[in-house]
Order: sequence, then structure tokens, then C-alpha cells
Amino acid sequence: MRIAFVCDSYVPVPNGTAVSVLSLKRSLEKLGHAVYVFAPEVKGYHDSDRYVIRLPAIYKMSKKQEPRVWPKSSVSREQIKKLELDIVHSHYFFDLFPFAHRLARAMNIPLVHTFYKIFPEYARINPHFMSSPQRSCERLIAKTIKYSEQCDQIVALSGTSKKYFQSLGISTSIKTVPVGIFTKDFISLPSETIKTRYKIPLKSKLLLFVGSIDDSSNIKFLLRSFHKIWRAVEDVHLMIIGGGDKLYDFRRAISDQPYAKFVTFTGPMPKAHVNKIFGAADMLVYPQRLDPEPLVIIESLASGTPVVAVKGFGAQDFIEENQDGLLTDFTVEDFSDKVIALCRRDKMRLDFSMKARLNARKFRASNTTGDLLDLYHEVIENYSNKLTK
Repeated sequence: MRIAFVCDSYVPVPNGTAVSVLSLKRSLEKLGHAVYVFAPEVKGYHDSDRYVIRLPAIYKMSKKQEPRVWPKSSVSREQIKKLELDIVHSHYFFDLFPFAHRLARAMNIPLVHTFYKIFPEYARINPHFMSSPQRSCERLIAKTIKYSEQCDQIVALSGTSKKYFQSLGISTSIKTVPVGIFTKDFISLPSETIKTRYKIPLKSKLLLFVGSIDDSSNIKFLLRSFHKIWRAVEDVHLMIIGGGDKLYDFRRAISDQPYAKFVTFTGPMPKAHVNKIFGAADMLVYPQRLDPEPLVIIESLASGTPVVAVKGFGAQDFIEENQDGLLTDFTVEDFSDKVIALCRRDKMRLDFSMKARLNARKFRASNTTGDLLDLYHEVIENYSNKLTK
């Protein structure tokens, strides 16, 4: 099969969509399929993969990896036809750009779309994150519905997010297919190595957060919770991995707090290195609520690290409560209390760790990619039948 991925976020951009698209591409290519990735140009970055097609984009001045207009020029229909594509699959992180729909219709092939963000809900808390001027929640609901109706199939990353999109009244078929991972990518460095490298006391319980440092990540909530955890648990340390608009602000905000030296902001780091840190932590703490598939939760479980996460649009779909992690309400009290309980109960953490590795197997790329291929074949057949009527 010859597949086009259209995405506004691809390597080297450090977010979950870029990682997911790369994982899907690797999985499909291992099965013998050709996957072409259409993505915005990134200044100074050059692809070694000839199946990656970079197109010009206009970026936000303050966010050099977030396209405001993409693509900014047309693509030759003659060149596209030479690819002999069977299906187009769009993966958007920043905005719902029309390019994928135009590409599919120019080729007269079906369009599948995966929602990596619950766009309208993001707008409720951060009205400036979209590249489009249509930023209000109501307008984004209308835009989400319009784009979905142009697609032949919608892919939801979790059952909870599927219910949300169905509640909007979208008539296009919606199926749940999570993105898988390669479990062999998550062989961790020893905990002592990580703690020594980042000057964390060896006897400390290590709490890990991985994600963007912005308003939607609930870092303020995490730090308020950690203050309570730090007061209750002797020898505990929080490592926050990731970059973002608020990184400097949060570093400065806690500098005069009594627990400041027990929090390490690493900033962004290469994904391959992050993968080696998951298993060195005692638990992953995840306060985000809007991510339909928190990939870091699955990655943490694959590393044998239990998770404490706030219930939202996806977290509860990937954690087995009281088996490999704990789910909490969006309150500092509930979140911190459950982290404290897991910090104090070494045997529970060990049991959770063993179960986490087993439970993560169902999210192996070989399993989820097979489900995606079945969906592709069904969509192509349905589209072909519709053309012959």
C-alpha cells in the first residue's frame, strides 16, 4: 500500500504528534508499505529519508516550529500523481489545515484523520495556541466538525476522546486506534546513573514528568501538588523534562520556594535519551487532562514505571487502576495524596512495575499497526464502492 501522511508537526519538532507519526511510519514500512510524509520545512534541518517531502511554511514569529500558514504554496498535481497513492492520512497538532483534504480529492482517494488534540477544549484554557484566527471554542467546534465531515474516516486515540467527538454530532465514522510503541526502545539506564548525572540524591524517590512546559500541561498544578508531597515524603525529587513557553517562568517562580532544590527542570532533550530515563524513575506523574493518548504514559509503563495521572480525555484509557498506576481527580489533594501513598508503599510500586510491563504489550506497534491497516483497507473499499454507485 502507498500511504501519504500529512502532518504539521514532524521530526525534529519535539511533541507527541511528531513521535507518533514517526512510529507509525516505521511500523508500516517494516510491513512493506510505502509511507510518504508531507511536512513543513524546518529551518536548518535536512531529512535523510527520501520519502519525506518538505513544503514551505510561514511560522509564528514567537514559535519557530509552529506553522501559521502551511503549506504556503501549491503542490504540482503531476508530481503527486507519480506517487500513485492509495490513501491520505492527516495528523495535525497545531491546526486543521486544508492541505490533506485537497491532496486526497486531487488524487480521488480517501482521507483519514487522527485527532491528536481536543482543539475546542484547548481553546477554553489557551485561546492563543491555534495558528488560525478562529480561536473561540465555539468556532473551533464548528471547524472541527467541518474538517471531520470532509474526511472518510476519523481515528480517535482513546475511547474517551471518541465519545467527545461523537458528542459534537460528527457524522463521519469514528474508530479508536491508539498509536503503538516499540517496547525495545525503552531499555532504561540505571537509576543511580540518572540521579548522579542530574545531581539528585541516590536515596530520593524520583518523580518524573515529561511534556511541554505550557499552560495546557498543568505544571502549576503539578508544582502545587509537589509542595504537599515534599512536605509529607522524606527524600523525594521531581524531574521535569521538556521545553516550552513557560519553562523560564516556572523556573523563576519556584526559585524562592523551600522545595526549589528538589525540582530539576532539564529543558528539552533528545527523545532517545528521554526513553532511557523513564525506567530510572519511581513513578511518572501526569497532570494533563486534554491529551487523547498520553504517549508518555504508555512509554512509562513499557519501562516498568507506574503512573499517577489525572483523569481526562485519555489517561484513564491506558492505565489499569490499582494494577499499573493510580487515577485521580483534578484536585491537588487527590493527586498529591495518591503520589504520597505510592511513594510510601515500596511493595505496591514493585507490583505495579511488573504489571506495567505486561500491560504495555497490548500497545506494541505490531498490534496497533495491524488494526490501522485493517481500517485502511475498509476505508479504501468503502470509498471505491461509493465511486462505482
